Amino acid sequence: MQRSLSSKLIISAVATLLIISALAFAALMAVFHWSPETFLRHEQHENMDRLIEGLRFGPDGKFSGVVIMPRTKIAYDALRSDDIYRILDDQGIVLASSDGVKIPFAPQNERFTLPVAPETNFVLTNSGVALHVLTKIAMHGQQKYYVQMGRSERLQQALLGFNSTSFGAAATITVLIAMLVFVAVVWLGCNRALRPLRNASEGASRIELNNLNARLPTEEMPKELLPLIDAFNNALDRLEVGYRVQQEFLATVAHELKTPLALIRGELELGGLADRQLLLKDVDRMARQVHQLLHLAEVSDRKNFLFEEIDVAIVVSDAVEHLKRLADRVGIRVDMILPVEILLLHADGSALFVLVKNLLENALYHSPKGSNILVTLGAGQLSVRDNGSGIAAADLPFIFKRFWRGPDRRDSGAGLGLAICNEIALAHDWNLSVQHDDSAGAAFIVTF
Repeated sequence: MQRSLSSKLIISAVATLLIISALAFAALMAVFHWSPETFLRHEQHENMDRLIEGLRFGPDGKFSGVVIMPRTKIAYDALRSDDIYRILDDQGIVLASSDGVKIPFAPQNERFTLPVAPETNFVLTNSGVALHVLTKIAMHGQQKYYVQMGRSERLQQALLGFNSTSFGAAATITVLIAMLVFVAVVWLGCNRALRPLRNASEGASRIELNNLNARLPTEEMPKELLPLIDAFNNALDRLEVGYRVQQEFLATVAHELKTPLALIRGELELGGLADRQLLLKDVDRMARQVHQLLHLAEVSDRKNFLFEEIDVAIVVSDAVEHLKRLADRVGIRVDMILPVEILLLHADGSALFVLVKNLLENALYHSPKGSNILVTLGAGQLSVRDNGSGIAAADLPFIFKRFWRGPDRRDSGAGLGLAICNEIALAHDWNLSVQHDDSAGAAFIVTF
């Protein structure tokens, strides 16, 4: 079953969130299990920082008291022997304490000495219970104070058990809520982001042969999908052009075949008075047109080409030899200049033969009797030059257009020869161009 893109994104995002949450949860629980003192130290430091922030001083800069949050004060009052703080001046005299004792904490069996380090830790025994003491230096202007906080071992164990249980429950609830919120946000975001793509899909479903001018919208389309939409629209442009060309081609073919068919019908309706030679001429003209149409249809599809290594000089010589009888009949000499070296080309030999033959036929039908045509094959290009009346500048845009015939053409062709040559050149990625002169002939050049 095919899943939607939005569901795939949501599933992958939720899976990623679950993996990250599980790893984070496992890491925290591992710390709780193997290094619980890390959390206890962190919590003790936080309480110490809040206590230092609560220190108050009079206008003379002397210590005047400490402000403690009500809930924290209740804890100090209830746990007088388990959670204790003491505030000392720079002489080590206790200025305030939570248990009312005026003696500073000192290491076991030692006298209190003013600490030099900003922070010190030690453990002592108080009434048979181990007490973890943290001492920090607090500055007020130039005056130095010492803040001590002691926490019993049993209180730490109780906090650790409570914190691990509450942390596990809180983490589980937090992950569940985060997943729900995350899924909702991703789902809404995906729907919003994919809305232009759905609109484009609906637009594509409405495109038909009679509606090829429609294009997919690109407004609000994600930047990552724009190349795909543009490529699809460009493909539609090419499809529309091809469809229009085919429609025009069919209409032109119908028009081209309608005239000779009408003439043949007229000749046949004359009965015994029909001119047999004229009838055969019309049939030959139609046969030539159909033959060229088949050629054009074949070369318009690249799948019909068979590419292999060929000797271009042999193909050109065969094409010239093939048209020798026609050249003799119209009184035109065909000269060839071929390279000494073998010129190999990866191409379709039959298609190249048709291309050279059509160019030669075109030159023969536009050259005056007694003139010559020069076929030159060199490194990278082939040219067929005639000595006809040339090509007018106004006719250049129509040279390779299907069914277009020059005004001075002597034969009755369909006007497809050069169009076929152009299709063959395009299929081989060759360049077919023409060098023209209004009165001194033309040269058709194929650049391989």
